[in-house]
Formats: sequence, structure tokens, C-alpha cells
Amino acid sequence: MVMDKCETEFSFGGGLVGILGGTFDPVHQGHLAVAARVKDYFSLDSVIFVPAWMPPHKQEAPVSSFAHRLAMLKLAVAACPGFKVSSLEAERSGPSYTIDTLVELKNRLADQARIYFIIGIDAFVEIPSWKQYQRLPDLANFVVIEREGLKLGDDPGSVVANFSGYSFDRESKAWVALDRKGRIYPLAMEPVNVSSTMVRQRIGEGKSIFGLVPGDIEDYIARHGLYGGFASLIS
Repeated sequence: MVMDKCETEFSFGGGLVGILGGTFDPVHQGHLAVAARVKDYFSLDSVIFVPAWMPPHKQEAPVSSFAHRLAMLKLAVAACPGFKVSSLEAERSGPSYTIDTLVELKNRLADQARIYFIIGIDAFVEIPSWKQYQRLPDLANFVVIEREGLKLGDDPGSVVANFSGYSFDRESKAWVALDRKGRIYPLAMEPVNVSSTMVRQRIGEGKSIFGLVPGDIEDYIARHGLYGGFASLIS
């Protein structure tokens, strides 16, 4: 079935909105699977992919140009209803801090919008190293994607303890706090064995990336010779 094209340049609206940030170097099937899982589970109106302009935790590592990463994201979501891409982090200078992005999104989204910030559990464990991380639950709900061997669950000793005042509510299956607007939802999903690092390594080694990224992304990487690859080595 051919799905309708979805917008990549859009007006910020309201409703239930998922936010998935990252370097996306490159975007791959795992990113899309996570977005689809969260969108379906919470019946979100949209999921906005926000590529980092200057990832604060990767400033010493080489990152592809923002233009390439943005272009690949737009190709990747073009056949996915409700998936959108925002380049708002390119409007700021300096590192792309989540707190600044969420504040800007709150300003741009309609007043009645509810934000669900999507984050992998490995990143969530490291959240105390983020800029002004204690403010984040006041700006959005968190959806923490669990993985095998690392669960958020309802353990009182969970890493949720990094945020004061939270306790697990079994009815809503979320961590809630009386003095916080945002809830923290643990969410399990089938693992997708792919990462951007894996994709880049396979290209550099001359191996196929078929099935790891959408076909349009595979073609884009080959066409632009990204990650040290050539068209004859990628397909």
C-alpha cells in the first residue's frame, strides 16, 4: 500500500505530539520503528523528528553536515503519515541542548498541545549530565524506551529517582509526581538491531546496509558518497 506523503515543512499545531531528537547520522529503521511504536501506543497526532545542530555529547566526534542529516530525515518520513521534521535547532548557535529545544517547542506549539519526549533508556540513565535536566519534566511527558537487560519498570530504586517526588502509578503505568506536569512512561518494544554507528561502519567496510535504512536513504548515501562509501559498495 502506498501511503500519503506527509509534511516536512509545517505549521506547529496542537494535539498529542511526540518529539524524537538525535543526531540521525544517518536515520535508520530503528528510529522509525521507535517513532511508530510511540505514536501508536499513545495515539499521538504527530511525531516530530528534531535533528541536533551541534550534539552536546558528541562535540569531539565528527558528524555529517546538518544539511545531509536533515535531507535524509525528510526522505525517511515522506511515506509516514504523522511523521514530521523540524530544523529548529539549526536556528540557534552553539550546542543543541534539549532544555532549549523543549522551551522553544512549547512556545511554538498550541497551548493545548501535550508533548511526549521520546528517549532511549541508555540516554535516560545519563540524564543528570544534561543541561538543567530537572526542568525537563515540567515541559513534557517522557517516554522511555526500554531494552533487554535495562528496564525502567516500577522499581522504586529506578533511575527515575534522579527526579524528586515521583512514584509509580499502576493504573496509568507511569511515574507521576504531584508537583510535576510531566509523567514518565516506560515503554517496551521489539528490539531493532541497528544503530547509526553500525550503518556507518558497514559502509566503511564495504558491506551492504540493505534493510537497515529506508531505500531512499541508502540511495542518498550512495549518491553523495557519505561515510566513506561508494554506490557499488552500498547496494
